[in-house]
Amino acid sequence: MMRLSLPLLLICALAGCAGRPTEQTIWPVPAPEAAVQATESRIFVATTRTSAVRLADGYTSGRSDEMGFAEFTVSIPPNHVPGQIEWPKGIADPRTDFAVTQHLRVDRSSFLQRVAAADAQRSVVFVHGFNYSFPESLYRTAQMQADAQLSGAPVLFSWPSAASLRGYPVDQDSAAFSRDALDDLLTRLTADTGADSITVFGHSMGGWLVMEALRQMRLAGKDDALSRLEVILAAPDIDVDVFRQQMAVIGRMDIPLVVMVSPDDRALRLSGATRRYGRLGALDLTDPRIQAAARAANVTLVDISSADASTPANHDRYIAVAAAYPALLNEVRQGGGFAEAGTFVLDSAGQIITAPLRAVDATLGR
Repeated sequence: MMRLSLPLLLICALAGCAGRPTEQTIWPVPAPEAAVQATESRIFVATTRTSAVRLADGYTSGRSDEMGFAEFTVSIPPNHVPGQIEWPKGIADPRTDFAVTQHLRVDRSSFLQRVAAADAQRSVVFVHGFNYSFPESLYRTAQMQADAQLSGAPVLFSWPSAASLRGYPVDQDSAAFSRDALDDLLTRLTADTGADSITVFGHSMGGWLVMEALRQMRLAGKDDALSRLEVILAAPDIDVDVFRQQMAVIGRMDIPLVVMVSPDDRALRLSGATRRYGRLGALDLTDPRIQAAARAANVTLVDISSADASTPANHDRYIAVAAAYPALLNEVRQGGGFAEAGTFVLDSAGQIITAPLRAVDATLGR
């Protein structure tokens, strides 16, 4: 019964039983008039997706051997509700919708120069998860930037997800296909933009992709680049034993790696339903064994179960706590709170709270 009911629940939860946004939602439109009071965000895109035949459509779910680079200016409407994307119903209207007002294709050199010019000190790289189309990944990055008000140039690394609930195996392969490209992007950003630090944010399957890129960087001896990375994994879809092996290669990061989890994440339960071991993003942090393992690995685990989820899958709580990211990163940089390895619990306002201990079966290390 569990194996039959969870897939059905996840299909309705993730898709919302509604249609997906089309390429038309990102067709460039004129910038809003000053009286509209919309805000704009410049999103820098590095992608392993193939380019659409019509450039206005952006990028497809096909795989490209060469990374593509672009810059999008996204207008956020004055009626924007934090945590939401005000999707266009057809051609975007900046007065009420998220809208692209400029779309430029650039080469690698121009891309790095533009990122450096936008913020020479810091960049934020967002790596989306399973079941994302390009328009969804672009507008989600813009929404996170607007709600979190993160300082730094926002960079979207968009890998070729099939954007299909039935495409999980294909997405796994497409994420693996993109490991070298993400490794190259992070290496170039640290070396060529003069950034003091790069924040890397990976959600779900994107968290696995981030960890694989970090592992490759360590094996290639890119220690200087790794030392400048601030890594946050939200609901990572990673086998706990695979994560232990990844960390064994990566070693202790200069800045503790932050992992956001929710024990009631139904999407990750489904992901682990046919596997022997649980998923990292669904750990219960009240287990003393997990707390000890986190400290030993110099990993900061953060329970965000108290935050609101937009669907019954409970897989997108990272969106609701976006406003807490500046404070979280500030704590990491200044050596307090989350800069300590171990386990923490966030309330719905993004404040650290204490949770009662209770026994669980899942363990991070054995």
